Amino acid sequence: MAVIASVSGLNVAQPMLAIEFGASQNMVLWMINIYTLTLAALLLPLGALGDRKGRKKMLLTGLIIFGTASALSGIATSAAMMLIARLLTGIGAALIMPVTLAVITSTFPKEERSKAIGIWTGVAGGGGILGMYLSALLVDVASWRWLFLLPVVLAAVSIMMTLRFVPNSTEKTSHPFDIVGSLLSVLATVGVIYALHEAPALGWNEPLVLVSLFVGISGTICFILWELRHKAPLLDIR
Repeated sequence: MAVIASVSGLNVAQPMLAIEFGASQNMVLWMINIYTLTLAALLLPLGALGDRKGRKKMLLTGLIIFGTASALSGIATSAAMMLIARLLTGIGAALIMPVTLAVITSTFPKEERSKAIGIWTGVAGGGGILGMYLSALLVDVASWRWLFLLPVVLAAVSIMMTLRFVPNSTEKTSHPFDIVGSLLSVLATVGVIYALHEAPALGWNEPLVLVSLFVGISGTICFILWELRHKAPLLDIR
């Protein structure tokens, strides 16, 4: 819930962020979108790494990073500090999101698994709605800085519940980690999203936008071809 709520949470606070930090509209959009970009880019490699290194350990690491970075976002004193804090929050979120689902599929008995995944999906989806409405309420009655209180509280509660209830589990494999696939997935995601993000402001003819789009599309094609040939792919394309 905290991970998804943080995707939409800052959208309603754009004018306040611009005034608070004296930031341009493009900078404010980066404060909002760098979280989603980091989450999307690192979701596959960090999820696969969690399967190999131990899901409980990776989940706790992600929750600590996510909670700490959310708190830093709430007390940010400059646009640069906010960008760094949101980047770190995205890294924490990328550690949390795939591992939570992997814990369900690896520990719940078969007859309970679909119910557990349904609850997981409902809570995550509820986070998107909660993020928008709660954020609007807090911005109106308090301050945009209070938007980060819920993620911090949920992260703290999740850490305690993880320590108490989540068993550790790993995926045993004899194949090496797919480093090339990881790098290509990051390249593809960042390239395409950066181009889409900057094109409205710079124009589609801007060399930086065209190069970014080319890198993203090329990275996507190379990622697919590589994954089809790899013995232990990061993502089974088939």
